[in-house]
Amino acid sequence: MGSWLLLGTDSLIACIAVGPIMSRRLSVLVPFALLFGVGDGLGYLLGCALHWSFPDNLSFLAPVVVAVIGVYWIAVAIVSRKAAAAEENPKAHWGVWVLPWLLSLDNITYGTVDGVSHGASIGLSAFEQFASSAIQAGIGLAIGIGIAYAIPAVRRHMWVANGVAGGAMLVAAGVLYVVG
Repeated sequence: MGSWLLLGTDSLIACIAVGPIMSRRLSVLVPFALLFGVGDGLGYLLGCALHWSFPDNLSFLAPVVVAVIGVYWIAVAIVSRKAAAAEENPKAHWGVWVLPWLLSLDNITYGTVDGVSHGASIGLSAFEQFASSAIQAGIGLAIGIGIAYAIPAVRRHMWVANGVAGGAMLVAAGVLYVVG
């Protein structure tokens, strides 16, 4: 399995985490999953275009960003528990639309550090990033929605879903750190 496929794992975990708070309409879910692919594909292209000399000792930054997002979601869970009225307001969940762009940071570093594999096309490599993230995001949304139906408390209390999202993002940070 190529390392490009592993870069979509954060999209999978993030979408499992936020699936319970997403609208169940395909007109919302499909574009949301595709944004993960677009963000990762463009992030990779940006990284390749920058031609930075990115030191290996700074590779910890991608998992740190994911961990910060996890802490953010846990804070949202604490605040939304206190503001129960916001739980029922779907407009209060606009923050999930920022995730695809935040999670593309690891692809920028991948593009700057690893660049294009020898003999590979930059366009094909960017498409691989896009496909990996979009497909894994879609699978993650399906799993997250399944969890919401399997655990009724997640559907009834959005603060629980936000707390789960934060915890899952912290797990994602650990996975990214271990995978490298």
